[in-house]
Amino acid sequence: MTEISHVTPLEPADHARWTELWCAYLTFYETALPAEVYAATWERILAPDGAIRALGVRAADGTLVGITHYLVHAHSWSTGEVCYLQDLFVDEAYRGRGGATALIAGVAEAARARGCFRLYWTTKEDNMRARRLYDLIARFNGFIRYDYPL
Repeated sequence: MTEISHVTPLEPADHARWTELWCAYLTFYETALPAEVYAATWERILAPDGAIRALGVRAADGTLVGITHYLVHAHSWSTGEVCYLQDLFVDEAYRGRGGATALIAGVAEAARARGCFRLYWTTKEDNMRARRLYDLIARFNGFIRYDYPL
């Protein structure tokens, strides 16, 4: 059994595997996006000053087995910034081995290094597998997200 090894920023060579993992993530959430969104997102991830940042978790052999996207933004209740972990996905074959925890820790490290005062994320209410992990490592604050159509 190949174990989880380490978390790294995504690199240009990760594009094909990132696409596979992000497609699987979007399929889980019953979502499909046009090809131009994939291309634009990948460009933003690779941009040195990009608004979207990304990390990957790798198996011991270097294979990319999980991804996360996050962004840092201003917050009206503070002079500091907060970090939003937007997407998190680990290949089904590698779940339960610490990949998601490692990705969250990687984002937390990046947020701390930037001086953020909060790291937060959302998930679907019925995503019980993820919520079991989140309940162990984070605090549910009672908020529920609403989306207003534009």
